[in-house]
Amino acid sequence: DRVPISTKAVVSTQSTGESVGHITQAITNYGLPNIALAFNGGKDCTVLLHLVHIALSRLGLNNSGIVTLCIETDEVFPELNNFIEQSASLYRLNLVRKVGKIKDALFELKEAMPHISAVLMGTRSTDPYSAALRTFTPCDSGWPELMRVSPILTWSYAEVWRFIQELNVPYCSLYDVGYTSLGNVNNTRPNPALLAEDGISYKPAHFLTDSTLERAGRR
Repeated sequence: DRVPISTKAVVSTQSTGESVGHITQAITNYGLPNIALAFNGGKDCTVLLHLVHIALSRLGLNNSGIVTLCIETDEVFPELNNFIEQSASLYRLNLVRKVGKIKDALFELKEAMPHISAVLMGTRSTDPYSAALRTFTPCDSGWPELMRVSPILTWSYAEVWRFIQELNVPYCSLYDVGYTSLGNVNNTRPNPALLAEDGISYKPAHFLTDSTLERAGRR
């Protein structure tokens, strides 16, 4: 079925409009067939995925078959793996799964698809090593010759969840049981800041009010 879009949410915030504009600019600069989308099933990539859908819909384009690079480890949460597959089906993505490091996966992508010139990423400036990034940032020397496009770079944690809730965007079920940042099964736990009053269960991720604790469940 076609993914539903709420026009109310499309224009509800300045951040949303700017992000759709960045995606549109990338499509104009590089052409849709030459763009890949990075998607690992996390909340930020989920927002990016739906923003891409919105941008393409406004341009009258179809996102069916867009190259979508999923970089993962061997210890993927089953819930996350299921959500990735469901998203690929819902948004009709051309899912390319790679296990390993980002650099190696991008090299493999570029070798297999040399026409790819840019990769849309769900990076936010609060992510590790991302504070100095710009929305359009070429890969560093020694990396594949690709433009990294980060349309939600300036988004806050609260804005991410507001967008998901306003549009009723599907997301990984782990966020409903206290996870706020997803790694793998060995380095990720529910966020201790969301421990409920019963001392056993955890509140959903959107209840986190201190964004500096977003990665408190990672180790």
